[in-house]
Amino acid sequence: MPANHSAVSTVVWARLPTELTREIILYLAATDIKTARILRLVSRYTNVWVLPLLFRTLTFTSPDHITRFATTLLPKRKLHIPALKSNLHTIPRPLSSYSIESLALVVNTRLPSVETALANVAPAFARLKNLVITGQNLSANAHWLRQHPIHPKNMMILHFGAPHLVNYKEPLFQRVTHLYTSTLAGHRNSFVTDLPRLTHLAVHTRLQHASEYMPVIADALLRLLEMTPQLQLFVFVLNSYDPQDEKLKEWMRVLRRCLRDKRFIALPYFRHPRMEWDRILKGKDSVWDRALAWRAMQQRGNLSEAARYTAELLKELQMENVLLMERKCIVDWEIDLVQREGYVPYEGDPTERREAVMLL
Repeated sequence: MPANHSAVSTVVWARLPTELTREIILYLAATDIKTARILRLVSRYTNVWVLPLLFRTLTFTSPDHITRFATTLLPKRKLHIPALKSNLHTIPRPLSSYSIESLALVVNTRLPSVETALANVAPAFARLKNLVITGQNLSANAHWLRQHPIHPKNMMILHFGAPHLVNYKEPLFQRVTHLYTSTLAGHRNSFVTDLPRLTHLAVHTRLQHASEYMPVIADALLRLLEMTPQLQLFVFVLNSYDPQDEKLKEWMRVLRRCLRDKRFIALPYFRHPRMEWDRILKGKDSVWDRALAWRAMQQRGNLSEAARYTAELLKELQMENVLLMERKCIVDWEIDLVQREGYVPYEGDPTERREAVMLL
């Protein structure tokens, strides 16, 4: 009986319309990523159907990640004799048909081959919504980013140990509504105010700034608030793990004028960028959500509730940092502007280097 049942199933499957077969394959692939990878090996057609489901979110932290991704999407080998053309020489599907929604490009290596590989698959990023990228990677790949309609809405700009200024007038920023960064000014006289659709801004800075610089920073933040009436929420993130820190209290005094603007929130705790990215992918609370929750907690005035909330939050953040340290990846995703030990300077545009040194 089972054998007959199998034979009947095979006959029925062979008679199904291609559209229905495709929907069944896609349903199975969407249930589990391991199943999707297995289905890729069934045939060339299932590979074409399943690939977009595997490439919704991408995290590139090494050149090898990029080359393997590009190899998967591009032809496997160059065609020298047209008469010998086979299906292996064709691109599995048009690059523009992919639905990649989130990309993290955090590769601390400048290789022309890697940048060329990304340029070759650039149309696949046409539907990008979330982008985490370092200033160095943004500069290295600016040529192909300008050539394609790649317009994310949510961006986070990182650094590898030292500031690398970006050009906020690049087409990449034209539709950005949510930006998390540590630098407000860019090179070529650009500024975050050059982002025409920016509504949510988060700026990170280290807690231990010299006291004489803190009022200067506060004045710059105040001017930014005045220059961006379209801004709905501005979160100033301070890297603090002790709510009783005297330096934190000093910051709150210095930021008093900024805090009068209801759009401005000083968030006294910090989540590592890699964990921020993880929460974006999982659809969890963003830095702006946490800032609003923090302000609501403070406004309720329940001191015991606020203390308990803070203690639980700080414990969670410390556990996250321990986990990242165990994975040896806490320095790879750096949003701060402090130059780290072993930092390799960027060998790019001398104008950018001069401006970066002045900023630091």
